[in-house]
Amino acid sequence: MDSLYLQRLLEQYGRTLNTELTLDNGVCVLLDQQQELAVLELPPGDNLLLHCQILPSQEIRDDAALWRALLAMNFEMEAMRGCWLALDTQLTLRLCCQHPLAQMDAPRFTALVNNFIDHGQQVREFMPTLLARLAETAAA
Repeated sequence: MDSLYLQRLLEQYGRTLNTELTLDNGVCVLLDQQQELAVLELPPGDNLLLHCQILPSQEIRDDAALWRALLAMNFEMEAMRGCWLALDTQLTLRLCCQHPLAQMDAPRFTALVNNFIDHGQQVREFMPTLLARLAETAAA
């Protein structure tokens, strides 16, 4: 039932974008010119999981200061807006959030997805600044 409900929400959201959105094995990937805007999926349970790539694995250094900064960002409640940073199995840094699917209707779903896409863009834009600050600190 959950996947059918999510598919209906995706269809309604897709109409606002003039595109067809569908689930493929419980996952829908939203792209813009090969940039991953959001991945929506239904893991086991009652929550909708949204995530997107922030930094590819090749841009992540094995640097304790970087890891501390990234983990500390998870406690910046206002900046993270209910999201968190995590590594996937390919060591790609991802922005993640989850929401109960049962609480979603079409307007809430649209707002959630649009806000998540915007927030992902803001975090991606902030990353070069963070990396530059860490490099400056390491060089000093």
